[in-house]
Amino acid sequence: MLGSILKTCALRGYDLLTSFQQLSADWHKDYEDSRKADGLILLGYGDWETYRVRLEQLVGQKTRYVRWGSVEPNGLGLVLGCDNIGGGRDVARHLLNRGRKNVAFVGTASDHYPEFRDRYRGLCDVLRGAGLPVDPGLHVDALSSEQVGYEATRRLLARDIPFDALFAASDLIALGALRALDEAGRRVPEDVAVAGFDDIPAARLSRPPLTTVAQDYARAGALLVDTLVRQIAGETTENVMLPATLMVRASA
Repeated sequence: MLGSILKTCALRGYDLLTSFQQLSADWHKDYEDSRKADGLILLGYGDWETYRVRLEQLVGQKTRYVRWGSVEPNGLGLVLGCDNIGGGRDVARHLLNRGRKNVAFVGTASDHYPEFRDRYRGLCDVLRGAGLPVDPGLHVDALSSEQVGYEATRRLLARDIPFDALFAASDLIALGALRALDEAGRRVPEDVAVAGFDDIPAARLSRPPLTTVAQDYARAGALLVDTLVRQIAGETTENVMLPATLMVRASA
């Protein structure tokens, strides 16, 4: 996405200043004081409830910004994001079409992490629509890293609740889940079908290659820049939700 943002900035005649900010720092105030840029593109935020406070301060400063995240009806400022609920539904339908009935979800699905929450919501919508129960025992919290996904899947296995499919809230979590399942002697996809979300490059290289949901990062980067430039120019802008695309591979 950063590559797409950089390319689009160059085409539009803008320089791009990139900065990694700790949420504990007053980066919003530093930006306002520095006058280094005409506007902000925000990528990544961790805990949404903590991040929301920073966005409220940016809105109060009348800072021109657009962010990549969950598209909420009452979100703060301009936001572009992926159809996480739709992506979750696509994964669920695919798993059910493969004959899977007991689907586990690995990912923290709360208001603190709305994108993961929406992916889980899409899964639950399809399960309930098919008359299948949503077992809370098959949901394990996890943030997006391979090691955390591995540890969460081990906790899931220790519960000894039968499951024949696992939907991970991100590809990094899914890669950790593949390792945990392999160590437990569970074959993928024969015993457990596994799907992730994001379609990172490693998803194609895992063993087996990972079924996942692709987000169009190239298009997203270009739209983030174009939306911010229009906002800077005083033009009318609005939130954008991009479609998600199911990528079927050998893991499910």
